[in-house]
Amino acid sequence: MTSAQTRISRLDVAIALLVSALGVFLMVENVRDLTEGTRGPDEEAAIHIGNLLPYWAAVPLFLLVTVPLLWRRVAPLAAAGASLAALVVNLALVGSEYVRCGVLLPTAFLLAYATGARLDRRSALLGLLITGSFTVLDLVVEFDVGTAAVFAAVTATMWGVGRIVHARGLAADELRARTIELRRARDERARLEVAADRSRLSRELGDVLHRQIGAIGRLADAGSRAHDPAEATALFAAIERESRATLEEMREAVGVLRADTPLAPTAPQPTLTHLESLLARAKGADARLTVVGGPRALPAAVELSAYRIVEQLLDALEDAPDVVVGVRFRDDAVELSVSGPAGRRARAAIERARERARLQRGTFEATVRAGHAEAVVSLPVLAVA
Repeated sequence: MTSAQTRISRLDVAIALLVSALGVFLMVENVRDLTEGTRGPDEEAAIHIGNLLPYWAAVPLFLLVTVPLLWRRVAPLAAAGASLAALVVNLALVGSEYVRCGVLLPTAFLLAYATGARLDRRSALLGLLITGSFTVLDLVVEFDVGTAAVFAAVTATMWGVGRIVHARGLAADELRARTIELRRARDERARLEVAADRSRLSRELGDVLHRQIGAIGRLADAGSRAHDPAEATALFAAIERESRATLEEMREAVGVLRADTPLAPTAPQPTLTHLESLLARAKGADARLTVVGGPRALPAAVELSAYRIVEQLLDALEDAPDVVVGVRFRDDAVELSVSGPAGRRARAAIERARERARLQRGTFEATVRAGHAEAVVSLPVLAVA
């Protein structure tokens, strides 16, 4: 596991802007103190300003340390390495007389947590080494070894919290995979049970045909030897009754054996009353269904389309507790809303649902943003007595 985040999110941008703004503010104060003479050179500084760059160059140069926070979830190890390299450049070019710890420590903590939470064990240990070096290098040149050791321990604690979060994420992923496997095993078991029942019914059908056709054959043979017309008529009537009974038994058996195809349905078409079982079956017991308004009978085409639209939109979502399905009955329409974490097939599933809504002359609005999908559908209906 290298990173669970594939894009820079708004939260990443907000954190990087906040920390960078704070850093610029503090550096401007430091530079003003140095240039206006309110604070002279720090005689105890480990690295003095060597006049390699003007004082004010320290302000934009310091942004090299905080800007990598943008990638703390996308590429934690690279972000930590870039911040450490930027700190070394800062110290080399403008010295340690600028106080940086007010911003560098939060930066180190954020990067340590990110490397612990989002990387595998080997990469995470390298991230701990980088962020620990980041903390020690800053505080040793500004303060002393004891202070650096204390905050290095705090940095390691933040990394440890990240490892706990990482372990919980792996456990959740494993549980999700086991759930999918169990569902598949359940479906396979049901399929095998159905196949076994069909095999048993096939054997029973063969026995019925053998017995009934044998009885019909015996009646026909007796009728061919009958000399009394009344007796022959009675025998042929018995043949007709037996034949009809045989056909009825065959029809029932074949109806059970018949495959579930659109051309030969064996169960009623699903309606909105089946949504709760669909939601539990597709996303688990934690998914939520809300119904607003007075449920009523709808045209069969609308009922089926509404059910299929929800089914297709659920295919667009990951299995998660925050999947929510809503149904609102209005006087002239039924509204459907589905929201939750977007899956990899989200856009394709949403387009299929959009096409079905269009066939019913309904409206369809869907958004997929920052890993979250949401759709609102309105299908027009007429009152049904």
